Amino acid sequence: MEEILKIKVQLDDIFEVEGKNGSARMIAFSGEADGPYFSGKILPHGVDTQKSEAGKPLQLSARYMLEGTDCTGKQCCLFIENNGEEAGGQIVTKPRIYTDSESLSWMEGAALCGTVEPCGEDQVMIRIRRMEKEKLCPYRVEIHSIAAGDNRIFASLYLPECAQTVPAVALSHGYNGKGADFEKEAVYFASHGIAACTFDFCGGSAGSNSSGSTKKMSVLTEKEDLKAVIEFLKARPEINEKCLFLLGASQGGFVSLLTAAELKEEIRALVLYFPALCIPDDWRKEYPEFNLIPESREHWGMELGRCYFETAVQLDAYKPLREIKQKILLFHGDQDEIVPISYAEKAAQTGAEVKLEVLPGEGHGFTEKTGMYVMEKVLDFMKNI
Repeated sequence: MEEILKIKVQLDDIFEVEGKNGSARMIAFSGEADGPYFSGKILPHGVDTQKSEAGKPLQLSARYMLEGTDCTGKQCCLFIENNGEEAGGQIVTKPRIYTDSESLSWMEGAALCGTVEPCGEDQVMIRIRRMEKEKLCPYRVEIHSIAAGDNRIFASLYLPECAQTVPAVALSHGYNGKGADFEKEAVYFASHGIAACTFDFCGGSAGSNSSGSTKKMSVLTEKEDLKAVIEFLKARPEINEKCLFLLGASQGGFVSLLTAAELKEEIRALVLYFPALCIPDDWRKEYPEFNLIPESREHWGMELGRCYFETAVQLDAYKPLREIKQKILLFHGDQDEIVPISYAEKAAQTGAEVKLEVLPGEGHGFTEKTGMYVMEKVLDFMKNI
């Protein structure tokens, strides 16, 4: 079972009555809540009603409101009704939750259970868990060397072991990154029935496991690499070639856009994490004239060649968005200092099928909690499109 919420409760006031046939208590309380999906505090006037009768277990019914932020950083409230009874010396509950958070709406239909345990003087800890977890699909990991012109691409294929063909997603890393950057996503998608291919772009990082020089790399050479990966996936009998997705981060997001615009109907849909649509603008500012472009230069840990800059300054970052007909799910943090949020906003205005989700407080990369939220959203997107 997954623990979704932990609430540390301070018992403030206790009112009791002893009757002939039983006793009852009303407990006013306060406290704080935390967990992978929500953090916040208990609002005033939360009350727990407990009653006991001879020969019967202690019964309780608590109702309270939490105020705080969900896993995307948005303000929200949770109403919790916690009904339960004592069993085996422990209080076990069946919580019900209502929330105004779109991201947490799944809590309203989830099968939940809870426990109440002492944790200090006049304090208890409430733990709420999700009882049902989706049955995970077994998968295997294959290592491949994919031909790409004169180079070889180092790739890892996370392949669900299912009786039927499965969808697949190619995950494109960012500048000076590696396919291993997407290992968590690959495992998550494969264990939920979607094949995932991570790979190193040729010359795409100083530590790439693929062949190729960083001085010969550009976003267009990376586009050709991604096309080779797509052909590899299409050739696999386990994969449904009509359900191919692209997911790219930063420069890999830009490359995914360029690739989808060229391949058109071969790609089912795209997911973009903070795509580096700023690349053409950045290098046009640096090199307003062709004759200013050097034969090579170091940039963020990589030695780049002239081809990288010549390619960048000639590209229109938004042209692919005007051509792509597929749906695009775009995630971008509003604190991104590498690729300003304005580029994502313009992308959403330019592309007819772009859905932008702005992630408050996130930068060029996601925190662990937000990363989990994003993966769940992406999985839902790919399974239901």
